[in-house]
Amino acid sequence: MSKKLKKQQRKVTPIVLTSLMALGISSFPAMAGTTVHASGQESLLVTENFDQLTGQALPNGWKLLEGQASIVGGKLQLTSPATSKPSRVLIPVEEETGDYVFEADMTFISAVEDTRWASMMYRVQSDNYPYYQFAVRRGTTALNGLEFAIRNEKNQWDVQDKTFYPEAFQFNKSYHLKIVAKGNRVQQFVNGQLVIDTDLATKWSKGDVGFQAAGTTVQFDNVKVTTNSEELPPIENTKAFLAKEPETNIVNAPTVISQFENVEEILTNQAVSSMVLPVHVNEQGELLVKESQFTDVIEAMKGKMIPILQIQDKNTIAPLQDFIKNQQLQDIQVLSSDAELVKQFKEGTPYARGAVFYTKNALNKHDLKELALQIHESNAKVAAIPQKLITPEVMHYLHSRTISVWGIGGETESDAHSLIHLGVDGIIAENEQAAVSAYSQYPENTIVQRPIVAAHRGIPSLAPENTMAGYQLAYEQGADLIETDVQRTKDGHLIIMHDYTVDRTTNGTGAVSDLTLEQIRALDAGIKFSPEFTGEKVPTFKEYLQAFKGKDVVLLVEIKGTGIAEQVMKEIEEEGMTDQVLTQSFHLGEIIKSDEVNPQVGIGYLFSAGVPATTDAKLKNAQQMLNYAAGMNATLNASYGSISEEFITYMRQRGMMNMHWTFRDEAQLGDHLQKGMIGPITDYTQWLTDVPIRLETPIKKRNLKVGDSADIQAQAFMHYREDKKENIETKLFVSGDQDSVAVEGNTIKALKPGKVNVFVTHTFTQHGKQWNLVAEPIEVNIR
Repeated sequence: MSKKLKKQQRKVTPIVLTSLMALGISSFPAMAGTTVHASGQESLLVTENFDQLTGQALPNGWKLLEGQASIVGGKLQLTSPATSKPSRVLIPVEEETGDYVFEADMTFISAVEDTRWASMMYRVQSDNYPYYQFAVRRGTTALNGLEFAIRNEKNQWDVQDKTFYPEAFQFNKSYHLKIVAKGNRVQQFVNGQLVIDTDLATKWSKGDVGFQAAGTTVQFDNVKVTTNSEELPPIENTKAFLAKEPETNIVNAPTVISQFENVEEILTNQAVSSMVLPVHVNEQGELLVKESQFTDVIEAMKGKMIPILQIQDKNTIAPLQDFIKNQQLQDIQVLSSDAELVKQFKEGTPYARGAVFYTKNALNKHDLKELALQIHESNAKVAAIPQKLITPEVMHYLHSRTISVWGIGGETESDAHSLIHLGVDGIIAENEQAAVSAYSQYPENTIVQRPIVAAHRGIPSLAPENTMAGYQLAYEQGADLIETDVQRTKDGHLIIMHDYTVDRTTNGTGAVSDLTLEQIRALDAGIKFSPEFTGEKVPTFKEYLQAFKGKDVVLLVEIKGTGIAEQVMKEIEEEGMTDQVLTQSFHLGEIIKSDEVNPQVGIGYLFSAGVPATTDAKLKNAQQMLNYAAGMNATLNASYGSISEEFITYMRQRGMMNMHWTFRDEAQLGDHLQKGMIGPITDYTQWLTDVPIRLETPIKKRNLKVGDSADIQAQAFMHYREDKKENIETKLFVSGDQDSVAVEGNTIKALKPGKVNVFVTHTFTQHGKQWNLVAEPIEVNIR
């Protein structure tokens, strides 16, 4: 029998795979890291590689529903000039089923634009529609680059789920797509990576399959459809979740991270969000965490804790990545003292988030700079640092560069208090119960230090936006970051301007791209704001950089135009300011390009979107966005209207620090700060910098005899950049055996033997809320 006849025969009757193997014809090899569903009990319904069909319109029995389709070079090619003129091919599935694995290799040949797409249709009804589809845009890195969609009974689209792929699909490169359907459960894969997992396939349980192109020319090859009798895991097992945390009155309290001891500890611990798992491979090739099977550990943690995979041996990476792919794990972090291992791990597992463990005995200014550059370059977002090396200066330096900090320590309750007051984002606790106890002691609405603040276009509430006068005033007001916008002139120079025209902020008119540098520099950028600022010029990008070179401030640069990222990075490097700049953009390609040019500069993705209605939807959105960010190593610099409390907590528990824009309403700022947000971008820097940044007490312990009194005071630091303290109005708050003391103002009187923690607090009203700025507690022992 000829090969061609075998191909034609394959669609008449389903072939049981065991019989197929007996004939010496093997099925297509499974993709690395995927589960092989075609077991001996499954039936092969369709298999086609088109090698013998060049010149033939379509394989026998396949049906062209509309548009253009032909066999080209041993592949099925669909051509569509526009989404309004799609091309669709139907593949009849003789067995009455919709429980199958449908897979094929797909290659984009051309696209009208990156938003255009191709798809695999399945459970097609009535030889036309309705049906489900796995849609793939040419621009797969867009937030809706991949979709689970329905073409409904009215022949209209209903997109049920969407996500992205961390790599933009390239022209003339094949990607393996796979759909696994069982009942209402569907999983969609790209190159073995689970990208969409849903239980919304409830309308149709059976139907044919097929391909579609919309505004693209696309090729399909190595098509295979196999029955699937295996149940998919319940959707609850893969749902996004918030881990349990200690009860506390601290706003934006650090998440508690445990270190693995045994599986039983995972099952009983109630206040730990994550656990560090030191993973290694034994001589038999098994993955172990200490002496426990890695599989058992991960199973115990599902939906309860976030696994942090600590690796120190490159030989662990490959088997660990295989396990992650097989188990379809996405919510994972990798931690190593070797930044190169973090980078290697993330290259094969882009959804994983990275953390670098700092192991040197000292952390001076040079070390700190190198650590920040290393973290960005290794595609990490977290620095794990021993408690003894963390200072307020270290925290401020890393936070200003959107790097989260996990403090390693907390052996005692006093240690936990110290880490809390340093402002760490997580505590890798040597004694998590000590941390839990410390968290419970604080007064309502406690803040331990103010968040960092980014001055939006300078300080437009007090000075003309995007001018040197505004930038300097923002710096003097204590801004931690100064945000700006960069565009390119007609003659190729980088200048500062938010709008694409000069009309709103200057006395001129015209598009930036149509004006030369000389023409733009001749304009007045201050007179429209106030006569006081008459004569202010539109700054060049270099002028902006040079004004703050070497100063204790980070420049947050929005790449406003397209095609300019490389030039922006070049000018940053020419000024030697790689360590002092972050870039962000709404244009995904620009931040990806800037990261390619110099990965030591942190990047942020700007976006705005609606907040989902339900808690589950909010968490799913947070999970998808975090995966998106991890795939690019970018922060998620969303508008504040795009984020929920669940989003904020989800990010903090997973070591992701983001910047959020643009606060012009003080009540909205207060609401979001109370939800735990850090990193506001605002026109009103003074709203945050007019209050103290932290309180500090001179002692940590005090011994008193019954009947003695003591005044307990604290001083306030007013500025991150100045080591200057001031006396401000405070009062005391007592936690512990409160019957053993009496408190009046800042005086404590010992009444009977006991032990209490005494907190000095400064209460103030700001952003429409009352806050308690609280100092590290003083342990008072009464005897």
